[in-house]
Amino acid sequence: MRMKFVNTLSAAVAAVVFVILGATDLAFGQGQGQNLPQTIQIPVTFYDFRSNRSNPEFEQPHKGGKSTGMVANTLDADNKPTLGPKPMRNYGIQHWFRDWSTYTAGPYSKGKNIAPKYDPTSPIGNNATTDWNAENNANIVLVDEFANVGHDTSFINKVIDTNLTFTLLSATTGVYQFNRQGAADGSGNSFFYLDGKGFGNEGRSHNYSFTMEMVFDFQAKTGMTFNFRGDDDVWVFIDKTLVLDIGGIHSAEEGRFNLDDVLAANQLGKTHTLRVFYAERHTNGSNILIQTNIVAPPASIGISTKDNTSGTDMVDAITKDADQKVTLWSVVKDDNGNVLKPGNGEDGTYKCDDVTWTWTVNGKTNTATGCSLILADSVAGSINIKVTYDNKKDPPANGGANMNVRALPPASIHIQSAPEPKPSTSKNLSDDIYFKSGEETVVVYTILRDKYGNPVGTAVSKPQSANDWGADAAAGWKSTDPSVATFCTGACTGGGSNELVGSSVTVKKGLLGEGTEGELIVSYQVCYPYGSTKKCDVLSDTVGVGSKSVGQIAIGPNPLTQGPGGKTLQDYFTGPSATVLETYKGAIEKSTKADGNVNKEGKTGGVLIAVGAPKQLVKGPATKDGFIQYGKVTIYDAVGNVVKSDALYQAKDPTVKTSYGYVWDGKNEKGRYVGPGTYLVRVTGRIDGDGSAFSVQRKVGVKGK
Repeated sequence: MRMKFVNTLSAAVAAVVFVILGATDLAFGQGQGQNLPQTIQIPVTFYDFRSNRSNPEFEQPHKGGKSTGMVANTLDADNKPTLGPKPMRNYGIQHWFRDWSTYTAGPYSKGKNIAPKYDPTSPIGNNATTDWNAENNANIVLVDEFANVGHDTSFINKVIDTNLTFTLLSATTGVYQFNRQGAADGSGNSFFYLDGKGFGNEGRSHNYSFTMEMVFDFQAKTGMTFNFRGDDDVWVFIDKTLVLDIGGIHSAEEGRFNLDDVLAANQLGKTHTLRVFYAERHTNGSNILIQTNIVAPPASIGISTKDNTSGTDMVDAITKDADQKVTLWSVVKDDNGNVLKPGNGEDGTYKCDDVTWTWTVNGKTNTATGCSLILADSVAGSINIKVTYDNKKDPPANGGANMNVRALPPASIHIQSAPEPKPSTSKNLSDDIYFKSGEETVVVYTILRDKYGNPVGTAVSKPQSANDWGADAAAGWKSTDPSVATFCTGACTGGGSNELVGSSVTVKKGLLGEGTEGELIVSYQVCYPYGSTKKCDVLSDTVGVGSKSVGQIAIGPNPLTQGPGGKTLQDYFTGPSATVLETYKGAIEKSTKADGNVNKEGKTGGVLIAVGAPKQLVKGPATKDGFIQYGKVTIYDAVGNVVKSDALYQAKDPTVKTSYGYVWDGKNEKGRYVGPGTYLVRVTGRIDGDGSAFSVQRKVGVKGK
């Protein structure tokens, strides 16, 4: 959105500008904003042509001097110049400002082998640069407007989009200047923008054969001017009407116009288009000076939390709670800082569809369009919000703000194996705690989260303060099975406690071996708000703790003494090892009841198959005796025949969830004792949660009585 508000310039300032331009009839304005940027970037398009004289209109003999009437007074339907009443080696003007590779409607376009033929014409490949004076007075004659030249590349070009940097000449008038004027021989700060680009310099000191097109939308105001000095051809149009005509291959020429003189009074205040067409067609110099207050800084855009009409509440930082919705408004200003109103994009308004919002949450980029944006993001942390105004005619204007989303009071507590919180998008926010091989202790942590999963902190006592949450003590921990895990006290060299207080604790491995699992429970009382009324909630979390493994199997006694009257389990597991029977009590009772394997003293005979799984196994259907099975026990003889198949039972409900067992009495499926020898015990099941297969096996020996 280009809008310059320019009034009449004082005589003193005008005189200064007149000296710069060497002119006497200019009237700039004053009253411009005092915060205009020192430089602005104006988009332009270059078209680079061959400089080896294969093009009959570039780097060719010429009359020299300014030539008017080369182009018509109005542009064509594509807003490009057309041939005027007085051509001067420019019959191919339709191709000067178009992409040769895509423009097929012109008379000399790709594939036609047609080009205008002039006399005189320098031969292709002649790179002489000393023929300027000899050619100055050459009488150019069009021999054939549609000559067949045998090739279609006379007007081949390369298109280069870039920007020209205009510098602020006067903050009072709002005049910006682009100045690339060098010496007559082309040295110094000359306008050689395409050196080394496009077709390159082609054996010359610079790239001399190119054209340039500049298109700029603006809002017409009294006092706007445009001033040019340079070489070669330049034509300036307002909308489609020619307002400055300095055609021809010449040394630096000057020209200017006042917008008040070329637009009707009823056109002021409306949006118009400045179109500048420039050509550099011959060695040795290339110069350009543009001074104008028609070009202007791009519109700006910012963010407000109130509305988009005043611009008094522009912000670059926003703070909100995770459960709070906030409406953000786009505030668009013109180049003078005037706030525009939403509308149709003309006469001091902007279109809401031209505003794009962009922000990223949890790695996902979100976009929306419109004059306002309602944000209800509940992910705590810093979110950068970008807003862009792009009317597809001017350079886009960009703005933005950082939004800090505050987490809410704790709503849940989680046990983790690392102090850093997991992302709130993680599937499992809590960790089961496993001892690695050879590891005797592990530190575990509490992570508090709000109702959206945002980390709030650790479970420590927090001082009371208004409108805040707090706690009277740190979190309390409990281990449900001290034989699996306890909490370290002191230097962890002695025994542990199965209850402790702290935001983090050190867990010590218990006596049970691989594949055992108990539970860790943490609880925390959080209170909010503090003040005259205090409401408290107890948060808790439970995870598994133990020794992770692929599965373990132990068999005892091994070998089994076969036959009646053999030793019982109670005979083998005595003294300190008697706890084994208590640990696997549930499995022993279920399997012996199923087989009736109890002697008259109530003691159990056979071999205990003790199984440890990395996690709880999937419950299977109940057996005929009504017991829940968690897997299958299969016993094979030495040649692979199935001797016995039965259910696997949980060792001790419900505290030991990953220990299972079965007592084999040494009999086969028909209830007969098997013979002495080596047998294979295989236990199979499925892991609860992911359903993956679980399988362990071990050999057992059987000997006669």
